[in-house]
Amino acid sequence: MDIFFSQEKISLESIGIPDFTLDGKIREVLARPAPKDWKKTGLSREYYLDLMEIIVRSAAGWVDEKGAVIDPYYKKEWAQTTPRFVSSASILLYFGRIPELKDIVHRAMTYSCRRLASGRGESPDFWLRELVTAFVCLSKNADAKLVDEWRSTLAKIAPEKINKVVSIDGSRLAELHNWAVYSAAGESMRESAGIKPEGADVLWGKKFFDKYISAQFRHFNSFGMYRDPGDPITYDITTRLQLAAALWYGYDWKLRPLVDELLRRGGITTLFFVSPAGYAPFGGRSGQFNFQEGIISALCEIEAVRYKKDDPRLAGAFKRQAHISAKSVERWLKDMTPLRHIKNAFRPESLHGIDEYGQYSVYSLFNASVFGLAALFADDTIEETPCPVEIGGYVLEISPSFHKIFATCQNTHIEIDTSADTHYDATGLGRFQAKGFPAELALSMPFTSTPKFRMDKKLVPDEMISICPAWQVSGKWISLASQSEGLKHSIEIVRESREQIEFIIRYVHAASKSEITERYQLSQNKLSINSSVLVNGIKAEKVRFMVPLLATDGMNKSEIISKKNSVQVKYLGSSYGISFDGKAKAEIIDREFANRNGIYKLLMLEAGGNEMDVGLEFR
Repeated sequence: MDIFFSQEKISLESIGIPDFTLDGKIREVLARPAPKDWKKTGLSREYYLDLMEIIVRSAAGWVDEKGAVIDPYYKKEWAQTTPRFVSSASILLYFGRIPELKDIVHRAMTYSCRRLASGRGESPDFWLRELVTAFVCLSKNADAKLVDEWRSTLAKIAPEKINKVVSIDGSRLAELHNWAVYSAAGESMRESAGIKPEGADVLWGKKFFDKYISAQFRHFNSFGMYRDPGDPITYDITTRLQLAAALWYGYDWKLRPLVDELLRRGGITTLFFVSPAGYAPFGGRSGQFNFQEGIISALCEIEAVRYKKDDPRLAGAFKRQAHISAKSVERWLKDMTPLRHIKNAFRPESLHGIDEYGQYSVYSLFNASVFGLAALFADDTIEETPCPVEIGGYVLEISPSFHKIFATCQNTHIEIDTSADTHYDATGLGRFQAKGFPAELALSMPFTSTPKFRMDKKLVPDEMISICPAWQVSGKWISLASQSEGLKHSIEIVRESREQIEFIIRYVHAASKSEITERYQLSQNKLSINSSVLVNGIKAEKVRFMVPLLATDGMNKSEIISKKNSVQVKYLGSSYGISFDGKAKAEIIDREFANRNGIYKLLMLEAGGNEMDVGLEFR
């Protein structure tokens, strides 16, 4: 198949999207010298297949006599789990792996095709992209009668009759979001695979795609990021991947230039917002699942192909990022038994940190499915080159959509939420990471006191928590973490170099008449923060500063060591230190609380006056 993704930059003003601002910045960063110790990962398509095979071999034991995948902890088939097993296993078969599981895979494929065509599949909008992927891969070697049966069964699907998220008369198209993109991508791929529906009156294929995707453009920002309700990061990257898959498999009709430009922009933005270790940003629902990095790998493999011919430097950066992101989740897939589908070490049956729909089987197999797309998209003739997160020296603000600030310098990274979705996150510094150190050691995501994900009630914090200040207003303590509604901010970049980044965020909270100033200095493995607060234009009498301290990831415990003007956390052979003025009163509050990654304690610092200096460092 001749795959063509354009490098040409086009205006999206016709669909109401402003100009893109990162084309110059990506060139500037990539022109900088490579890090002195830089070397290639040595990874290839085979690495994606290795990770997939771990998941698929485990899941093969969950397939019942009908072909349905039964969740080992939920004890039932869950949503689109079985099609995701089928697509993942089919890709492995396509590349010559798991031949002894062929009969199980075929049984699950037949079951899935029949169930979807009958309209009895749960969450049917998600099924077709998986099943067309499987059909294309299995057609290579499966018995011709089976292939004909799958084709004829998939041809019976009338999406507007069986899908949950549709608008037959078009009146609700503007209200639809990621489900509609999944189903549209599947329909486009069905036509590309030559599976034509039986009924002449069925809206399908690229016509279905154009109807439903035309209304989706209003949900994109200028960075090429998709805005599902609440601006969750996961639903940006996963929705872009569905569109990319449709184009990869051959969608070439009216909307291709517009979709292609959005994907081009989104790809470059992705290179800037991941952490140096390759992790997807925190933010919103479905966070911290390992499939996020699989999605990034798949998106970056496609973008590497886009630039292969005419821009090998950028192509190599995308190839490199794909490999780094895949490598980042190895510890939860290869090093833990059973494997984990989310970034913690709690036993899977605890359901710790998962959204209600994020059951073990469906999101483990989604991880395999998207790594499968990365394997299909991968062109291993593209050579790795350093990617932006390794070069560093930049600040990126995405606002007001997504309300995030990212800064990366010398393999050290922070992410700040300036107006959090309080059901999942908290405002303020929610991530401090450095390559080579466990993601959760300092912090990978903040803490909400009103979580919409699963957690032991005893571990829900009493208040919103991030790495941030608190202050008194009318005798009551409030914190930056707890502010979202009505909070305004501005950013001033003082220094932006490879050696050090310095910037200032000024917040104004009208309801409490508070002005909060945060000055950040970021360098290799280090972050210094100066926080000051005014209330009614007058210096606050007292300021506190909150720093979460990791206690356990659900299996591995840390050691917390408190000294006169510092605290140290030792964990998995790494060390994280917090330093502060010796005059500050320091208290480690014994009450434990959790986020999706683990259980923490709180270091509370308090000083007289309106200002506080805190240093954070990986050692």
